[in-house]
Formats: sequence, C-alpha cells, structure tokens
Amino acid sequence: MRCTHLVTLSLLATSALAAQESPFAFTGGSVKSAYIVYDLLSKGKPLPGASWESGVTADRWIMRMKMPMEVAGKKDTVRSWVVETRDSQYKYNSMGAQRGDADVSPTLRFHLAREYAALNPAAKARFKENLKLGTSDNSTASSDMDMFITLTGEKFGSETIAGVKCDVYKRQGRTACVVPGAPMVMLRWVDEKEGTVLEAKKVTLNGAVPTVASVLPKGVTWRKKPASDADFILGVWSLKHPEKDPEQVPVASLAKFAVGYLASAGATAELREMTAGTESGSSEDMGGDGSSEEEPDTSGS
Repeated sequence: MRCTHLVTLSLLATSALAAQESPFAFTGGSVKSAYIVYDLLSKGKPLPGASWESGVTADRWIMRMKMPMEVAGKKDTVRSWVVETRDSQYKYNSMGAQRGDADVSPTLRFHLAREYAALNPAAKARFKENLKLGTSDNSTASSDMDMFITLTGEKFGSETIAGVKCDVYKRQGRTACVVPGAPMVMLRWVDEKEGTVLEAKKVTLNGAVPTVASVLPKGVTWRKKPASDADFILGVWSLKHPEKDPEQVPVASLAKFAVGYLASAGATAELREMTAGTESGSSEDMGGDGSSEEEPDTSGS
C-alpha cells in the first residue's frame, strides 16, 4: 500500500509560540501537550500490524509509525520515526532488517512562527491569501500545503473524535480534524485519492508524553540535509532570487524574507498575474522568475 501522503503528514511541525495560536504552532489554546494513538484504515478496512502514534508538546513533535508492506511478493515492515525540536528535525526510516536512513535537517517552522506572529492582522490575512495564490497551481507546492491544512484549507464545522472536539478542514481531496488552536493535534486525516484514514482511538491531553515515543535508534550516523519541512518557502525564495540556491541561505533569513514577501500587497498583485498566466496556458509558477521587488507592507493599509 502506498502511504506517501500519510508520511507527508508525519513531516508536519511548527513552533513553540502556542500563545499566538499560529498556524505554525505545535500546541495552543487549552492544549499544552497531547499523546495520540491512531487506527489506520485502507479502503475502509483496518491494516493488520500497522501502528501510528504521535506526541506533542510546546517545543517538540514526535511521530512513530509501523506499516506492513509487500514488495515483489515479499512481506516486510516499514518503521519511521520523526522527532522535531525548535531547531532540528530528525527522520529515521527502515525496512525490515535493513539498515535505516537517518537524516537531520534544520527546521524552518519555528522561524516562520516568529515572523508570522510579528505581522499585524491585515498582513496575516494577505499572507494567507498570497500563500493560497502561490500554491494553487503548483503541484509540488500544493502537496507541501497539505501539511498546513489549517492555514490553506477551508473549514467545514466540527466533530468529536475519541471524546475530543476538533475542527474539520478540507483541501483538494484531503480532510483533517484538528483540535482548535493546536495545529499539530490532529485527530483524523483522510486522503480520498489513496483511500486511507488515520483516526485517533486514544487521546491524552495535557498529560505526560511517553518518553519511549521520542527515543531514536542508537548507533546510527545522522546525515545532514537541507531544510525540508516547508518547501514552499524555498519556492518563494527561488521566485524572487533565482540566482542563489535557497539551500545555501540560513533558514532564519529564508523565513524572514518569505513571510515578508507573502504579507505584502505587491505579492498579491504579482501572484494574481502569475495565476492568471497559468490559467491561460503559461508555465509560470512559484518557482519561476519574478520582477517585482515590492517592500513588504505590514502596516495594515
């Protein structure tokens, strides 16, 4: 079974600025921590042998997953761990007895949360509008945006799952139910195309997160990788600075520039023009070259 978009979900992460109720926050509202155990279904049926759990605190997000797989007629098991802190993301994936892949990369989301929190309400609204404009017709960026569904999705009421209320968001065939004000406390994820459902069966709020959940494999060599937790930010940089590889730019600088640009009125006009060009057959997208160098406007005008 393909689990691409569910693994994409596992790469979600954000900042410790919970009090801001930022779309880039781990927790927020009345939720200070959460530990969730999920059921995983494929085409309406439980997956025998599969397990999925996550732990969330103000400054850490943890995911552990075990998934049965069959490749070329041979059955095996995929195991994945993701631990995200304020400054680093650790990812470990293994198949059966094979040696796993261990990657560590800097995180953008803490920096995004800080820059977003500094915006006034009008600039935040422009940021959200421009983010949708810039990713609506870019397949790579759109996939990335699935990881920020409370920011880019449309809200459709509320439900109660495992005794906890959550808000329903939908975006391009995917649905999530998220605890209000706590973007990483997700109680259900549905991918209509893949036919997969991840739904909480046990939720513990404001309690201890089991230490074992965040224990990464020992004796592995962690390979350094560039930031990959918010690819759309790299796209924004490349749009405005095609002469410089975003992987060579400090993550704090990437976040500051991208949030400022997406919060500006100049970005709205530019991205609308690009979107219109795409609809009429142009190949431009968020990764193309732009000419406007408008200074970010965060005054609320």
